[in-house]
Amino acid sequence: MARVGGWWAGYGLVLASCAVLVWCGCSSSAAPVPQSDAKDRLSKLFNLYRAYTDKNQKGPPNEEALREFGQKLSPQERADRLIGDDLEGIFTSPRDQQKFVVQYNVKVNPSKNQALAWEATGQNGMRFVALTMGYFVEYDEKTLNEAKKK
Repeated sequence: MARVGGWWAGYGLVLASCAVLVWCGCSSSAAPVPQSDAKDRLSKLFNLYRAYTDKNQKGPPNEEALREFGQKLSPQERADRLIGDDLEGIFTSPRDQQKFVVQYNVKVNPSKNQALAWEATGQNGMRFVALTMGYFVEYDEKTLNEAKKK
């Protein structure tokens, strides 16, 4: 009987060890960033850009002007515009760890399908792009270049 109990105890120990290894192994620093995180930051950056355009009737001249504008908004204004409080993080894509490329001095135009902001390198040859019409899409290099010209 002691041998059977010992066998079950050993089996339970192996199962518990496997469970711990699986649980610990799930958090890897090399794990790909979910697309929704990159899209979420790009969306917040677009919302900040649009808020600037709505108030000033033109696009911001540069990143510094856009950042300053965002810092002057109240927490309630940022919440209402779906910008959030992380005004530093929204300028960087978590997928490629680079700043989003932004076309400044462009007025948001819902009738145009022009690229306004996009990931510098993206992931697997694809980049998230914010279009002036308010859509967020994933484009390859060729499609992005076409959307920049519109």
